[in-house]
Amino acid sequence: MSRNLKLTKRKGSQNYTTIVAIVLIILIAAGAYYFTRNPASPPDDHNQTEPGTNGPDTPSIPEFEIVVEGPDDESVTLGPSDFEEMTKVEMEGGLLTSAGTIKGPYNYTGVPLSEVLELVGGASENNSIRITAADGYAMVFTWEELNGDFLTFNPVTGDEAEAEDQLIPVLAYEEDDEFLIEGHGPIRLVILGDEGLISEGHFWIKQVTVIEVISAIKEYNITLNGAISETMDRATFKSGTKCPDTTPNHRGVYVDQDEGVWTGIPLWLMVGRIDDTVTHTANAYNRELADQGAYTVQIIAGDGYTVELNSSFVKLNENIVLANELDGAELPETYWPLRLVGDDLTKGQMIRNVVEIKLVFEDTNETQTPTGTDVPDFELTLAGYVTEEMNKETWMTATTCEELDHMSSWTDGDGNEWTGIPVWLLVGRVDDDNTHGPEAFNRELAQSGYEVSFIASDGYHKELDSTLIAENNKIIVAYLVNGEPLPEDEAPLRLVGEGLTSGQKVSMIERIEIIFPQ
Repeated sequence: MSRNLKLTKRKGSQNYTTIVAIVLIILIAAGAYYFTRNPASPPDDHNQTEPGTNGPDTPSIPEFEIVVEGPDDESVTLGPSDFEEMTKVEMEGGLLTSAGTIKGPYNYTGVPLSEVLELVGGASENNSIRITAADGYAMVFTWEELNGDFLTFNPVTGDEAEAEDQLIPVLAYEEDDEFLIEGHGPIRLVILGDEGLISEGHFWIKQVTVIEVISAIKEYNITLNGAISETMDRATFKSGTKCPDTTPNHRGVYVDQDEGVWTGIPLWLMVGRIDDTVTHTANAYNRELADQGAYTVQIIAGDGYTVELNSSFVKLNENIVLANELDGAELPETYWPLRLVGDDLTKGQMIRNVVEIKLVFEDTNETQTPTGTDVPDFELTLAGYVTEEMNKETWMTATTCEELDHMSSWTDGDGNEWTGIPVWLLVGRVDDDNTHGPEAFNRELAQSGYEVSFIASDGYHKELDSTLIAENNKIIVAYLVNGEPLPEDEAPLRLVGEGLTSGQKVSMIERIEIIFPQ
């Protein structure tokens, strides 16, 4: 009996072991199938995400460092981890450049400037805020501007449009869900709101590095009267002293006998805004009118006192400066808001409390500028080391430039004569920081090689090698054919020239961009 019992138990154990083994095999097979279909650790390339998507391998905010200084010498240095703990703002905004170009609106993500200021005690109506970029460009915001008091424009037409909802200065790190592009970020001061309106571009500060709470400044306007009229406010003048997009250098400097450093804008550049209808480009100043003595320049103080200078004396004179700062600060009350200074002026000509610049033309108070053939209005963006927005007036002025022969023609196989500006001259305006003159085109850079992209309004584009266009007067951007404006399906500009295929002859050009090698 006992022997049979033992045998029975041994047989049961064998059955049990067999069942357990089968179950284990099934489980192992099922697990292998599951992990094959659902890998726990996907390949590395599947873990990567595009910047701004906040994936597991991408920081939610790019690396940066901003110094914030309070009114009582309190200072903090902020980085990405600090921003991550602050209020996240997602709103729309865009800007209007000094050349009248609309950019945006775009959707931005960032933190409110006001919240950052709270880290150093905040700001009051007795304060202004100075924000400085990595390249030294700085803009001062008033208490009113900190609280959303900005001039706004319709993003479609560019016409002034009053904001119904409050605008907010924001320190942004994303544009349309992507980190800011190089040169704009990692942090940019932007002006945002719920309505998607655009604001003046000089308030949009790239590459913010320093934020300071300072004593309140006073606002002012200067009136410019000439062939056209303009009322320039403090912020616009201040922006002009450090304009990054054009040459010559907008910053004028005069050191007085007491070693006081006066800084501002050379007077001739102010004249260039109103001597004709070209207001803001490298060719805004009309040299021909100045040489002709077509006008005199009056500098007028708030009490009516006036100094008058000859146009040929003012012409390209870096030693006559309309100053807005003394030793890096706003002018003292005695001189405020602006003072005319310079090595080429007598003491009597160094007029203070300047409120108006007026051009008095010899025959009339108007002037004629080259208009050329009746070409429709257009804008052409030139992008490279710097960016320039060239409108029709600037283009027409360039075609009559006396310093270089800017005009060129090319006749196609059908006998049509195309007239315009050689590509290499246009590229020379933006390939480095020398934008105009015999040496503007960087020959060495072109020889090393880059591509020039010609982009149409419908997005079509073609690229040419820099060695092909270098000093080549037979490859041009044409605005006339047989002496007439281009037909509507090719206007306003078309790439034509010797050796180009039909596909390379891009029509309806609105942008020419240098693509430098990485």
